[in-house]
Amino acid sequence: MLAARTSSAQSSAEPPAVAAEHALRMPAIVWAAAVAADQITTYRFSSQYSGVIREENPLLRGLDRHPALLVATGGAIDAASGWLSYRLLHEHPRLAQLAFYGAAAYRAYLAGHNIEMMRQADALRAQALAGR
Repeated sequence: MLAARTSSAQSSAEPPAVAAEHALRMPAIVWAAAVAADQITTYRFSSQYSGVIREENPLLRGLDRHPALLVATGGAIDAASGWLSYRLLHEHPRLAQLAFYGAAAYRAYLAGHNIEMMRQADALRAQALAGR
């Protein structure tokens, strides 16, 4: 008598929730890295360029003179928005991926913008020192 066996690939199919979680792992990591880059450059400009560069985000503008508080508050907002995005979109993994990658691209842009503003501030400082 022949007995039919199930293959291991058939018996170990991931539930949809687990598959969605795996699909969001890399986009969330990319987003977190971009957030970290933005927070690092924000802290640097707010602590080392406070007389030249100002925070442009209206939610955080009042914390411009307090670098640690500025970054901590921004980090709390980032954590809440990341959690909320995951909670609202985890049943739609492709849309969630798009949201995380889009947010990562924007945060990478902000980090680059911060770096460019610091370069311009350095150039202005060098010109001011050369003119003395």
